[in-house]
Amino acid sequence: MNAPARIPVTNLQHHVFYVTDLERSKAFYTGVFDLQFSALNHPDSSAAMRLSQQEMHFFSFGFHHHDLCLVKHHKLKMDNNSMLHFTLTVKEAEAFDDVRRRAGEMGLSIREGRMLASARPVSRAFCVRDPDNHWIEIIQESSR
Repeated sequence: MNAPARIPVTNLQHHVFYVTDLERSKAFYTGVFDLQFSALNHPDSSAAMRLSQQEMHFFSFGFHHHDLCLVKHHKLKMDNNSMLHFTLTVKEAEAFDDVRRRAGEMGLSIREGRMLASARPVSRAFCVRDPDNHWIEIIQESSR
């Protein structure tokens, strides 16, 4: 039997998820990660979003039009008391320290280490929750 081919993906380009309050989430993500607000809704989906009473805010770390998209959904009930999360990686210790400092200044509860103890070891890691209790893991890549 042939081994499956490896998927040639090099990184995840963007992440889209639901929030209950766009302004509160916008303040959180721009405050902790210094994201740039890049757009409200999207020309390809604006009509559908309005019909479903949803709204999107797009944010960028400066690499793409959007690296993160927050979607306001008026009916969705979220259960975020799980290990569901996304991870952001920084390369420099200074960037890691800056994100951690911002989280502390915002009064966020910081959970030390990786989300999962069995995850690949990294130089440093911590986790915070956003206003909708989405877990965010911030890791500093190990120097190779």
